[in-house]
Amino acid sequence: MPAVGRGDYRGVTWLHRFHLGERPVVGVGRLDVVRGSSLLSRCLGMLLRLPRQGAGQPLRVWIEENDGIETWHRLIGGRHLDTRQRRDGDLLVESAGAAELRMRMQVTDESITIAPVSGALRVGRLRSPLPDALAPHSAATATATADGFEVAVRIWIPWVGLLVAYRGYVYEEGSSDG
Repeated sequence: MPAVGRGDYRGVTWLHRFHLGERPVVGVGRLDVVRGSSLLSRCLGMLLRLPRQGAGQPLRVWIEENDGIETWHRLIGGRHLDTRQRRDGDLLVESAGAAELRMRMQVTDESITIAPVSGALRVGRLRSPLPDALAPHSAATATATADGFEVAVRIWIPWVGLLVAYRGYVYEEGSSDG
């Protein structure tokens, strides 16, 4: 199935409304977080203030939109992880600080999959593409469940290794299961 934009999906699950619907939206849940083990990945993880390693960490995620740019606020185990997302043609562009990731989104009735395409450093309007080995990469899947969705995210740099990965469940805030 080709990558699609907001509103181009057939299923009307909370997964779709959360990722592709109207803003603002809020989800809660629990995540198991794994951090990279190399010295460099641990140092980068601390510098970037990535979520700490641990099982069953509480999650609260909320998305706001302003002029076509979504701000994703994630609170994972008491640690903030905020990014900005926008569409560039058929690509999803996510940025945190100067790091920019370009990804392709595939949407089906039951899931959303995000695969890495390229990475860059951006300062203001200046954008410098990074070689694949130096670029941050992110891959994610979100699969609908009866009352929310299961999510799995992995962020890495090829020559550094894993920075952080997390997996768990997300429910609509205020639902009886969340």
